[in-house]
Amino acid sequence: MADALSEVLALVPVSDGAKAELRGLLAGADRHYHGTAHVALLWERHLAYGAGVVREAPWHQWLACAICYHDAIYDASRKDNEARSAVMWQDAKPALPWEGIAWVTGTILATANHLAAVPEAGMGGEAWAARVWMLDLDLTPLGERAAAFDANTAALRLEFGHLTDEQWVAGRGAFLRGISRTERLFRTPVLHAAFEEAARANFARELERG
Repeated sequence: MADALSEVLALVPVSDGAKAELRGLLAGADRHYHGTAHVALLWERHLAYGAGVVREAPWHQWLACAICYHDAIYDASRKDNEARSAVMWQDAKPALPWEGIAWVTGTILATANHLAAVPEAGMGGEAWAARVWMLDLDLTPLGERAAAFDANTAALRLEFGHLTDEQWVAGRGAFLRGISRTERLFRTPVLHAAFEEAARANFARELERG
């Protein structure tokens, strides 16, 4: 995954100093789930499953930027991580046209609530398709095999170390019950086919355990 991280970062048009700062944050001791491995995994899945629009210019590069910066700032005790990550992205002064900077900014912000995201006013079809692709990629860990899903859950529990066990169980249960009621988790057909069934099996299994 180290190679995947280097590959995706190479496409992000920010200074070496900005990349070093981002790497440092993602590799922090508190990043048990939302860290370098997560970024590398999303990039690997983009390469493995992406086709058509999302692998063409400019979307391939803009998606690399969104993948790298969407969890740049992460503190499980706060509710403004996406907004702060978007500010960090803009402060890095990326060498992109304003349309690209704005698309990446909006995509980072949309990861605050993946399933509630809707097209912005005047947003073109390709821009929306690329955003949905990023949002779906970020949800694919929900559809891991059972052992990997459980490992991710354990990593998330470490990130939410400020919660008591009772608070964690209640919050996690509410999240899983809410997302289970969603008619379709993955809006893109290829990721729906690859991850939807496993994700729903994971939710049911964890909820059954309590």
